[in-house]
Amino acid sequence: MREPQAISTLGHRRPRSDARRVRIAAAVVAAVVAFAAPVRVRAQLRGAPVPAPSYGWWVSGGASAVIIPSTITDGASQTTWRFGSDPLWQYRATLEKALDQFSTIGLSAGYGVVDLSLGSIADAANVRLPAACITACAATTEMWTGMAQFRSGGGPGFHTTFEASGGATVFQNFRNKADAVAIPGIARTIDLSGTLGVGFAYSLSPGMVVALVQDLGIGFHAKKDLPDGAGRTWRMRNTRASVRIKLGGR
Repeated sequence: MREPQAISTLGHRRPRSDARRVRIAAAVVAAVVAFAAPVRVRAQLRGAPVPAPSYGWWVSGGASAVIIPSTITDGASQTTWRFGSDPLWQYRATLEKALDQFSTIGLSAGYGVVDLSLGSIADAANVRLPAACITACAATTEMWTGMAQFRSGGGPGFHTTFEASGGATVFQNFRNKADAVAIPGIARTIDLSGTLGVGFAYSLSPGMVVALVQDLGIGFHAKKDLPDGAGRTWRMRNTRASVRIKLGGR
């Protein structure tokens, strides 16, 4: 009689063991993925550089009507400059960097050939003026302005603006208005000057604005050789109209 053979159970246990390993491995992978995904997201949020918002640049062009009611006394040439109450016209342009949606900093420049009445404050023998200008004569001069500027204000439709500027006003190339001949003895002068202004603007589109601003300002002329009682400060009023256009930004 043949002895009964032992039945091996190894082949039956292995499938259950393999299935269990697969389930454990799947659970571990799922746990790792579930844990790693938030960590990776947090790492990206913490480590990835966040680009700073860019508000672009603004340029503007327009005209200024400047009134200088003060008499400027120039001690170096011993002359007086009276600009009267008529507007002195200048072309004006700005280049501005936007700090945010409503504020900019930049540079402004203006130029114009303006009229004045030129006279002497000393004896004729000590002044290099044409004979016709010893008492007073009609003359012209180039007036340049260059200033750093801060502007605040903006939004859709009508809105108010505030501006502050500081820099220099230059007077040069004095000429007799009658014959356009250069007047000798008056050198170029560079006066420190500044303005504060408020105005109104209207946004035609997000990138184009028309503005009207009223400035009040002050200038400081050279004090060398000024006669007794003559001051070095002068005042100005300035009405400006401009069109502003935005460049770049998002």
